[in-house]
Amino acid sequence: MVKLMSAGTLLFAMLAAGSAMAEPLQVNVSFGEAAQKKLEKTYGLREKAVIEEMVVDNLRETLKGGVARVDVVVHDMTANRPTFQELNDKPGLSLQSFGIGGADVSGKAYDAAGNLLGEASYNWTGDIFWADAAWVWSDTDRTLSVFARKLAKAVPG
Repeated sequence: MVKLMSAGTLLFAMLAAGSAMAEPLQVNVSFGEAAQKKLEKTYGLREKAVIEEMVVDNLRETLKGGVARVDVVVHDMTANRPTFQELNDKPGLSLQSFGIGGADVSGKAYDAAGNLLGEASYNWTGDIFWADAAWVWSDTDRTLSVFARKLAKAVPG
């Protein structure tokens, strides 16, 4: 009976702690006209999910408590290597092809009440010197990482 009560007490404590935990950061990602056009005509729409995941991961790793929601706009982005869609559209294109990548991104952070906490933007293009060692979205990911740090610095606390 004692073991059963201990397990019940433990379960209650775990459930209470879980409900007291903060809601996860809500990240809304939208794409500007230039970025959307590239996704539709060049990179392929499947890359949209890849970029959205990079945005969310970078922000969740960087932003701390107090921020409930972030609205991000990816205004433009350039891949370092061909995407699956580009390889499919141009059979002679090699995955070994590489170029300068980067992105132009902006965003705003809000608290749970909807009050603006801070905003930031960042635009960066890589260097061809390092491009041959890059994966498809290396420079875009680097841009998003710096953007997330800039937004974190813009948020008080």
